Amino acid sequence: MLLNDYLAKNAEMLRGCSIIELGSGVGVTGILCSRFCRQLLLTDHNDEVLKILKKNIELCVSSENPNCCAELVAEKLEWGNSDHIDQILQRYSGGFDLILGADICFQQSSIPFLFDTVEHLLHVRGGQCKFILAYISRAKTIDSLIMKQAADHGMRIVEVTGTRSVVANLEGVIFEVTLQ
Repeated sequence: MLLNDYLAKNAEMLRGCSIIELGSGVGVTGILCSRFCRQLLLTDHNDEVLKILKKNIELCVSSENPNCCAELVAEKLEWGNSDHIDQILQRYSGGFDLILGADICFQQSSIPFLFDTVEHLLHVRGGQCKFILAYISRAKTIDSLIMKQAADHGMRIVEVTGTRSVVANLEGVIFEVTLQ
């Protein structure tokens, strides 16, 4: 909800962009973005979720849906898996304008792999790409781990002004993450 609200209010930032979404789930955020961007790769690590995601993409790009204008594709991506990342970057050699992540930092063990993946993707375009992370705070240890991982990977993480809000009794915020 947090990222969808932010992107809906700032749709101009998506216009003409190529985007990769990490941890897309069933594709709600990606399908919203497909109305504005030119190319969108939705990713998830779970095979069952990918089946649903691909079906949702089929429904979105059907000829009866004039609102979907982006090239919309789903692929498997396990964070930190260099084979998966390399396969994606072979198909998208120019990288992406934006990396999106909606509520994906809830498992402490996955955060280092997430930032390994983001660092790899950010380096393709150098300073011309950013990671927009909609973050829901569930534990102070995870909060500090996210900041530490960003710093350890040579990234700058900045809270987007005006995005702090309460989501299901938890504090949420949007971060922009770039290479330093």
